[in-house]
Parts: sequence; C-alpha cells; structure tokens
Amino acid sequence: MKVSWTKGLMKDVAVSVTQSYREALVTRKRLTVLLTDKINASQHSARSKEGYENPNWAYMQADAKGYERAMQEVISLINDDRVDKA
Repeated sequence: MKVSWTKGLMKDVAVSVTQSYREALVTRKRLTVLLTDKINASQHSARSKEGYENPNWAYMQADAKGYERAMQEVISLINDDRVDKA
C-alpha cells in the first residue's frame, strides 16, 4: 500500500483506510485487469491506420498517451507493490 493512501489523515482514519484497502484485494485485482484492458484498447486504437488521415493525429496521440499514463498511475495506486505491510 502506498503511503499516499494515508498521508495527512488522522491515525484512526488511516487505520480504517488501511484495513479497507487490504480487504478489497479481489476488487483491486479485478480493477487492475479492467484498467489494463482499457490501456491495451487505447494502444490498439492509437495504432489504427485510419487515424493518420485525421489532421489532429498528433493531438490524438498525445491524448492517448496521457490517458494511458493516468491509467498506469491508478494501477500503481491500487496494486500492493510495497513491502511495508505492518
């Protein structure tokens, strides 16, 4: 669990958030799969040949990359990739 989940919270609220986070493992794993699927769909769409005909292609690519970056950030927040499980 990343520190940002509990940063700035009062201790009792932080404990509650930590407990809820741990209890939501199945939901967090499913959400990770859903977000990864969305990233893959976005990447597939961005590689489409039809997009080259659009005069705003560069903006569409930038938007797609920003979308993917945001999805990756959410995945990073919900994955339990830290070792500080105290």
